[in-house]
Amino acid sequence: MAGYLFVHFVGEEKNGEQIYFSLSRDGLHWKDLNDKNPVLYSRTGTCGVRDPFLVRDPESRIFYLIATDLRIEAGHGWQKAQYEGSRDLIVWESEDLIHWSKERSCTVGIDGAGCVWAPEAVYDREKGEFLVFFASMGKAAGEKVAKQRIYAAYTKDFRRFSDTFLYMERENHVIDTTILEGKEHFYRVSKDEVTKRLMLEVSDSLLGEFKQIDSPVLSALEGVEGPEGYLLPDGKTWCLIADQFQAGRGYLPMISEDLASGKLEILSPDQYDMGETKKRHGGVLQITDEEYERLLYWFDRKNPVLDGLYADPDLWFEDGMYYLYPTTDGFPHWSGNEFYVFTSGDGKQFAKKARILDVASEEVPWAAGSAWAPCITKKNDQYYFYFCAKNKEGVSCIGAAVSKSPAGPFTAMDTPLVTLEMVREKGIEMAQTIDPSVYREGEDYYLILGNTAAAVAKLSEDLLHIEEDSLRQIEGLEDFREALTVFKRKGRYHFTWSCDDTGSEDYHVNYGVSDSLWGPVTFIGTVLSKEPCKDILGTGHHCILKMPGEDRYLIAYHRFARPLADYTEGKGWHREVCIAPLAFDQDGFLMPVITN
Repeated sequence: MAGYLFVHFVGEEKNGEQIYFSLSRDGLHWKDLNDKNPVLYSRTGTCGVRDPFLVRDPESRIFYLIATDLRIEAGHGWQKAQYEGSRDLIVWESEDLIHWSKERSCTVGIDGAGCVWAPEAVYDREKGEFLVFFASMGKAAGEKVAKQRIYAAYTKDFRRFSDTFLYMERENHVIDTTILEGKEHFYRVSKDEVTKRLMLEVSDSLLGEFKQIDSPVLSALEGVEGPEGYLLPDGKTWCLIADQFQAGRGYLPMISEDLASGKLEILSPDQYDMGETKKRHGGVLQITDEEYERLLYWFDRKNPVLDGLYADPDLWFEDGMYYLYPTTDGFPHWSGNEFYVFTSGDGKQFAKKARILDVASEEVPWAAGSAWAPCITKKNDQYYFYFCAKNKEGVSCIGAAVSKSPAGPFTAMDTPLVTLEMVREKGIEMAQTIDPSVYREGEDYYLILGNTAAAVAKLSEDLLHIEEDSLRQIEGLEDFREALTVFKRKGRYHFTWSCDDTGSEDYHVNYGVSDSLWGPVTFIGTVLSKEPCKDILGTGHHCILKMPGEDRYLIAYHRFARPLADYTEGKGWHREVCIAPLAFDQDGFLMPVITN
């Protein structure tokens, strides 16, 4: 194991009771992922989750993330949460820590219980099942007053659970139990809900008798909860962390080489860094180097990748540099006239490099304005830039420009590359000749285009004309509106296209496959769509970049600019550009885009 993943929540603010990820190499210094935003959201039960805990099944290698079904931010208060709260725990599962199932609720609380809090799980090697344990407020037979106790159940798959049984009871209310498995013993750390302190216990078995260990440090530590523990990289030093909830100071790390002795050393602030977010009750899982790097690749990103309003991106990579070509946005009814190129060394944040063209100037003799939806390709030592603009009659056409450098300067052709008249002469009824993209196969280059109908044409040897006789409509594009992109992987053509209207919050990207560039396309599903819980709306008009020499792909797309409240009108021309990795499932189909 070469690192640690910390799953946690952050507090009672909006989206604070959702699942956040942080990474560490040494277990003491943490990096917040996903630009300090939640990675997982619960939209079932109370629509909030706290106290997440993460385990790996030692046999199936599936990851299970479980959490309390509770949302204090909703305003119902702690009294109601304890005595009338959810009896469910919330479960996600994943094979790679990146792509997670939809959350599901599982009822584990006993009849009459007021809540199910802080669920955790430990693998019982003798039974080959997970022991899941949690706190519940309930009354035993003959009791007049309810009490917090720790209950437990067994499961193999976090879907079906054994009957719930009483696992731990103390004179005082007890919650927030965690179990650490040592070489010979199990150590249990729990919160006394009356004294607000932690107690440490030891046993030879999970279901055996636990005996309390005297620990002066824990006895003196007031106002803490949410204990978690794990071995540091040396394999012998335990790190026990506790949430200093009463003082609002977040997690405090303590270390020990001998938990059985009860001796713990509280680390000084210069010995650890819990990251920028104040972490609340969560769980820590040791992970491999591959898993660590994978999490960084997917979640150490910040969107949007450009400062300002831009849309319709096309992404190019060459010689260690990323180039991004968008529509310049923010103009009423998409009336911007200039194209710019942006560059980045890491593909995460881009800086403006150069202006490419002004389609309302003499630089593009045939055009009158409305610079939209560019794309780029390369042949030999020349770069070819394709773009949309309106001609003098106000009809959208596709133009071409050429340069010796991906950053320009570019020289535009005197006449359009494709016009609506050309397309309709071939019997293809499309609303506008817009949204070009280039597909290359061997030494042949093809231009793909269209609005309301999609067409493909072979480009000439000089890439500055189309072979008009090759123009064909592509069939089978479910709900096609515009912005079709095609790539080929392992003998299969993958088609992605935008649906609805770019001014609609429901603008989205559909996906299908074919054995031919001309279709018919078999619809698979939607791969990019709005996520209102994240304030992500109007996702579409994308491009897909295959990294040279790798089976690795990125998608660049636009969405409504945020904060959404800043744009009360015209969200469809106030857009921002985002980039995300892509992945394929075991059958070779694209998986839905993970947005942030």
